[in-house]
Amino acid sequence: MTDFIDFHVHPPVAELLTGPIAPYVESLEDRIDADLETLTVDEVAAYYRDRNGQAVLLGWDTETVTRRRAFSSEDVAAMVAAHPDVFYGFGSIDPARGAGAVAGVHTAARLGLAGLAFHPIGQGFDPSSRSAFTVYEAAAEHGLICLFHTGYSRLGSGMPGGTGLRLSHGEPRAIDEVAATFPDLQIVIAHLGRFRRDEAVAVAAHKSNVWLNLVGTTPSDCTDDLDALIGLDFDRCLFGSDWCFASLDDALNAWRPGSADEAVRHRVLHGNAKNLLGMADN
Repeated sequence: MTDFIDFHVHPPVAELLTGPIAPYVESLEDRIDADLETLTVDEVAAYYRDRNGQAVLLGWDTETVTRRRAFSSEDVAAMVAAHPDVFYGFGSIDPARGAGAVAGVHTAARLGLAGLAFHPIGQGFDPSSRSAFTVYEAAAEHGLICLFHTGYSRLGSGMPGGTGLRLSHGEPRAIDEVAATFPDLQIVIAHLGRFRRDEAVAVAAHKSNVWLNLVGTTPSDCTDDLDALIGLDFDRCLFGSDWCFASLDDALNAWRPGSADEAVRHRVLHGNAKNLLGMADN
């Protein structure tokens, strides 16, 4: 059995780094103090296999905003097919595509992907907008998990006008509207609403179909801060690193043995993700 499932991975393949991420690479490198090195699919798989882990790969479609080719559901599915022992795949849908977006959901399901990744700030849409609901409806029909990047985003950070991206699109409270409307849809709040953590925890506490992706969150953050807010349900918390835009090894070290109750640590690192991904297989 693997030691962990990283539920938040942006693989540094050319299709991503020279595609939708290209306009932000220089700014991102300044903020993570590292060069974003392009790897092959095999090298990404080896990176996780060497650490006895698995990765949930997230697609990225911001073509409406950036006019650049998406890191598409097809791209993600090809990576999963190449290394099915290491990778799970989430496609990406741009809700601005309208009927084409709904067709894209059906395509992601046909490709065998487990879910869909949304970046409302980068994609320039309000997740609670009714125009996106046909996409969620199709996702629920197929049993696809929907992951939303929330909170602050480094995309466009330090650039004039933030390149037009709006942080308001990352508010976790918008996910509450989606979860209420689609109770059968499994939803993941990624980044734990970075800088809006209490809001994200409250949404998950109120809606049993919402999970929390603990990207950038340590066990001490959970026990000393978040648990005191409203009662953090560790059965719906998922480990995530945000690699390649953050260090996987640092994230794993934060959840090393002894950092938290062992049963909680196992659920966060592996068990909860396995349960959620199993739902996607049903």
